[in-house]
Amino acid sequence: MGWNYPVSPANAGGTVADKADLIAAIYDAIIDPSQWDEVVKRIVEETKSFQGNLVLQQPGAGNLTALYNVDPVLADAYARTYHKDDPLNTPEWSVAPGEVRDCSYTQTESFKASAYYNEFVRPQGWVNLVVTGLARSPNGFALLALTRSPAAVWLEPAEWRLLETLAPHLQRAASVHRLLSRARATTDSLGAAVEAAGFAIFVLTQDCRVIFANAKGEDLVRCGMGLRDEGGRLSASSTVGTVRLAALVREAEQPARAAGDIGGTIELSLGEDRPPLLAHVFPLGPNRTLSILDIDRPAVAVFVVDPSADFHRQIQHFSTRFGLTFAETRVLGEIIGGNGLLAAAAKLKITEGTARIHANRIFGKTGTTRQTELIRRFFETAFPGVLAEPKFLN
Repeated sequence: MGWNYPVSPANAGGTVADKADLIAAIYDAIIDPSQWDEVVKRIVEETKSFQGNLVLQQPGAGNLTALYNVDPVLADAYARTYHKDDPLNTPEWSVAPGEVRDCSYTQTESFKASAYYNEFVRPQGWVNLVVTGLARSPNGFALLALTRSPAAVWLEPAEWRLLETLAPHLQRAASVHRLLSRARATTDSLGAAVEAAGFAIFVLTQDCRVIFANAKGEDLVRCGMGLRDEGGRLSASSTVGTVRLAALVREAEQPARAAGDIGGTIELSLGEDRPPLLAHVFPLGPNRTLSILDIDRPAVAVFVVDPSADFHRQIQHFSTRFGLTFAETRVLGEIIGGNGLLAAAAKLKITEGTARIHANRIFGKTGTTRQTELIRRFFETAFPGVLAEPKFLN
């Protein structure tokens, strides 16, 4: 429901420059959410409204509320109590993304007789509501609500046209905010998980550019421990390791491999007197990437393990989840540490046949068929934010 006035550019809610500046401010607020309050204030003033309230409620992406001329106490009361009686929460009055709607129910006698009106609306002094829909899903929504005073009940044509101009930009801003918030949440949770686990991790593009590295990964590169930074691209300290890394990344871009291949392992030399680190490389396939506006699309995740370090807790957590026995857990630890079954058998003082039996049982319990696939499953379980496909609200 809305008005469709033929409005000339000269009177369409300010000058073209003013509109462009306001649109730019909307996109600036995506990067710096603290600017949303100022954006809402400007829209309220441009439309000669009474109050403004921009709300983004999107599970997994964090909620955002920007207010202008709204009593925070009343806003809190709405969130706690009055939202249940808000007609906008009914299917009849729900606002689609990109839609500008004049909520004329505010002028009906039934609405004015309601407790919602008398206890919440009337004390604030507004008599009408104009809403711009930004996003809607089964468990999330985003909208901009402008309240009108008795002196300006209805939006003038130019003001309405301004909201129609801003609506698609606000809608895109809400979508990008959701993606960025989830990306930040994924990165934060990933970093916390990896720090707790003690592994170094990198996420690389198809040309080995680093788009994520946790603190341990950065320390390895800074200290030259098996890895180097070459103009923002990750390489191994040895030529052989660098060639192997580049080859695995290139193969990750092939559809057949990206759909289900499990990558490979690279030894990172630390010198003659020290055992090498192991870099486990996993393709992230097109359907598994976390990409914002197709910028810096991830190709592989790289987990760096120090076989001489103690990562018993991570091994035990994985073993408990999949019901591995003590003997199977010992074999698992050797596999994750880069040892083949022959080396694992020698280290654990069991026959190769016994080690193979344990490995086959591990494969069966974890739904894998080979060692490299088992290694990927281990990291998938430990760090689902990297190798598991992220799910966004539509």
